[in-house]
Amino acid sequence: MADAAGNKLAADNVKVRLIRERRDYYWNYSANDGWSYHFNEKFLNLNEETLNITKDSTAKISFPVEWGPYRVEVEDPSTGMVSSLHFWAGYRWQDNTDGGAVRPDQVKLALDKPAYNDGDTATVTVTPPAAGKGYLLVESSEGPLWWKEIDVPAEGKSYEIPLDKKWARHDLYVTALVIRPGERKANVTPKRAVGVLHLPLDRAQRKLALTVTAPEKMRPKQPLKLKIVAKNADGSVPRQVQVLVSAVDVGILNITRYATPDPFASLFGRKQYGADQLDIYGQLIEAGQGRLASMAFGGDALAKGGKRPDTSVTIVALQSAPVTLNDAGEGESSVDIPDFNGELRVMAQAWTDDRYGMAEAKTVVAAPIIAELSTPRFLAGGDQTSVALDVSNLSGKAQKLDVKISAEGQLSIPGGDQIKPLQLKEGQRVTLKVPVLAQGGLGQGKIKVLIEGLDLPGETLPAFTREWNIGVRPAYPAMLRHYRATLNEQSWSLPDGALEAFEPAGREAMLSLSSRPPLNIGEQIRALKAYPYGCLEQTASGLYPSLYADAATLKRLGLTGEPDAERKRKVEIGIERLLGMQRYNGSFGLWGSDSDEEYWLTAYVTDFLLRARDQGFAVPPDALKKASERLLRYLQDTGQIQVNYSQNAEHTRFAVQAYAGLVLSRSQQAPLAALRSLFDRRSDARSGLPLVQLAVALEKMGDKPRADLALSAGLAVSRKNEWLADYGSSLRDQALILALLEENDLARERRDERLFALADEVAANRYLSTQESNSLFLAGRNLLGKAEKDWTASLASGTQTRELSNKQPGLKLDGGLLASPLSVHNQGSEPLYQQLTVSGYPTQTPAAGGENLSIRREYLSLSGAPLNVGALKTGQLVLVHLEIGAKQRVPDALVVDLLPAGLELENQNLAQSSASLEDASEEVKTIRESMENAGIKHQEYRGDRYVAALDIDGSSTVHLLYLARAVTPGTYRVPPPQVESMYRPNWQALGDAPAQMVVKGK
Repeated sequence: MADAAGNKLAADNVKVRLIRERRDYYWNYSANDGWSYHFNEKFLNLNEETLNITKDSTAKISFPVEWGPYRVEVEDPSTGMVSSLHFWAGYRWQDNTDGGAVRPDQVKLALDKPAYNDGDTATVTVTPPAAGKGYLLVESSEGPLWWKEIDVPAEGKSYEIPLDKKWARHDLYVTALVIRPGERKANVTPKRAVGVLHLPLDRAQRKLALTVTAPEKMRPKQPLKLKIVAKNADGSVPRQVQVLVSAVDVGILNITRYATPDPFASLFGRKQYGADQLDIYGQLIEAGQGRLASMAFGGDALAKGGKRPDTSVTIVALQSAPVTLNDAGEGESSVDIPDFNGELRVMAQAWTDDRYGMAEAKTVVAAPIIAELSTPRFLAGGDQTSVALDVSNLSGKAQKLDVKISAEGQLSIPGGDQIKPLQLKEGQRVTLKVPVLAQGGLGQGKIKVLIEGLDLPGETLPAFTREWNIGVRPAYPAMLRHYRATLNEQSWSLPDGALEAFEPAGREAMLSLSSRPPLNIGEQIRALKAYPYGCLEQTASGLYPSLYADAATLKRLGLTGEPDAERKRKVEIGIERLLGMQRYNGSFGLWGSDSDEEYWLTAYVTDFLLRARDQGFAVPPDALKKASERLLRYLQDTGQIQVNYSQNAEHTRFAVQAYAGLVLSRSQQAPLAALRSLFDRRSDARSGLPLVQLAVALEKMGDKPRADLALSAGLAVSRKNEWLADYGSSLRDQALILALLEENDLARERRDERLFALADEVAANRYLSTQESNSLFLAGRNLLGKAEKDWTASLASGTQTRELSNKQPGLKLDGGLLASPLSVHNQGSEPLYQQLTVSGYPTQTPAAGGENLSIRREYLSLSGAPLNVGALKTGQLVLVHLEIGAKQRVPDALVVDLLPAGLELENQNLAQSSASLEDASEEVKTIRESMENAGIKHQEYRGDRYVAALDIDGSSTVHLLYLARAVTPGTYRVPPPQVESMYRPNWQALGDAPAQMVVKGK
């Protein structure tokens, strides 16, 4: 026990515990990861003793231990404070810088000094496990810098190492390799031993001694003023010192165990040993009088006995601009602190041209009155709940206050704003319950609190105000309505009641007019940006509009363009995400680098990355090289392309190879012989797209006769409604063919005809996949630059009117511009093609049902019995069981189950989840076992929904289970479960749902 100054204190009845940190490992198989090991962690209290410690003394205690990890905890019963120390009993392979005992097969190395100056001579003592010969080296990440042959006796020997002044680096390591020779007569096996020890260079003279002085306490919404002083290691004053100051919430730093960055340690500290040592000595079996091992059965998992808190914190992470200290090495810095209560760690990094240092300090930010609101993570339209407002008096005296609570946005308080008088003693806390009602639609609600009457003698503060935002989500899935018409000197009107089916909040529409058949490019861009899930294909498709559509283009389409800097940053982040899904061999996985290889999508993503590079974005050359090399393997060897499920495997391989050839041909890397061999197999194609891709590749590589034949064949082939494992459809393929014809200026006489056919196919499809939306964008972006005939039209919506023309063919409608009655009038004589797409959220519960797919949900207890969702208790666990079926196989099914706002997910992917499906009954475990065979490709536990990507075979029912917990009292709408095919979006289904869920407080 010691105080802040290090003085040893007396302590009575101190509890000392020995805890065994036990991990029980087990194997687990998943489709994404294959076989991998996991562990359950248990902390076993093995022994506990009580100590009395006298002042200025130290107490000792001993416990018997076995091999493995332990923790010693010391608790002061008077304060409840606990200090702990982790240690490992017995030996294990690790570096020997701690001076531990010699391990088997390891050479112990010891230096005579803690650090060395340039040009010094270091003395290293080498102690091997057995006498032998070998080498002593000094190594860096660039290779050996010095070496010497050594002959070391068993008791060890010292050697001198001259340090070259040119070795001014901090990845220096002394390494030793000692070989014990074998001897047949003595039955001794050869064995090697290795030692590695960092060789530190002394740079203490380049360290700055930095001091930061911060106030012990301060108020929120005030500037945090800091005083900074810097000295050299010898006490002199440094010149031109730059200091960067940060202030960060200690709560989040403690969670992440974040250490204050130290530039001196980063530059001059020990760097990682940069060499891999490989040999086969470890495979030699030691000669001796051994015996055969016997198999052991059973285990001791039950021989010893042994919530995760869901903490919401306000994160404050602030940084000032760098300041320059004056000639005395002193200066000041200021950081504006927001509305925050808690402890801040002040971190400062200082530097000159050749010196570096850091310092830290702490300050407590405390308002005289603290108000905290406990809310659900989100609400849905129609939900009713109560939020809890905690008001604490920390002013140092009793207060008589008036608290006004109001709501705005998507939230309202039944009965209007509430004003509540409070009389609080010093240190008293009162909880106020406030009823809240969520309005329909998509948006955000705000709760505001104003506290008046605060009496603080000698202190003048502004009125106490705080506000909290709560996201409001629609209770039901989004819906679209398409209205298409051809206008010939006439008006078109939106049917009566069409808008009333949508909630006003979140309701919007895209209007597109054109003298050419419309592809509704604005709607495709909106859909791509709005899609909330991010597999490999969806990520790449969603980035194309940001790659090609600048603010001016979006404005023409009636969309609000983002600044170029923001658009570029979005593409850069997307590129990082795509590269994060690149596998070891250069290919890409659907959900991550550990997913199965996606052959067609590898070509698709490589195509995007090359286009991004051509647009001036930085794409790592190594990543592109690996991806291109993988495409080359596809093109040259069909055996590299494994088809798990396709209704025509020959087409699937042909499509992958054709796309790979197209991508490689853009940089003249496609071997002509491989393209010609692919051309000879053109009868394998069941769609025109790969044939047109092959035609472009052949032309770029110089074989125009074959290119013309491939193009003619491609324009003549129509795709049937089959799953061909290339993420395509008839619409997708026709759109990409048109895009290729426009980009490469091919088949001019056929383009208008194909545009009309494509527009008809768009009109026939109610739902589009992200692949289809992006293909339409790529086909339409080239048309945007082509001049249309001059035309004008007018829109009348409610009380507002707007003019449209060929210069402004698109318009986004929302708010007052989307109202009844709504009509569009063609003011010219030439026909105009109009498309109006209205999107939003329904006011009524959508009917259950669907096409090809079906989904059913039930709420169960952990025993497997049905739960009455009209009478849940806070803290109660809810087991959600989903049953999904399909008439035909759906390899790309996506299940989305939106949570009622009163529930929170228990993420089973977390090792220390507060609840587990392992605790369920045998009946539930049977369902869980069937879930393990469900073909799950990906799962996500989001804040407001459970998401799973599946391969449904069409012959059996798929079962999914997840755990949730009732958390906030209230009455909540229950969204229906939904499932869809990501690339045949007409295949989708909604399930039944109870009208509401009621959660009651305990």
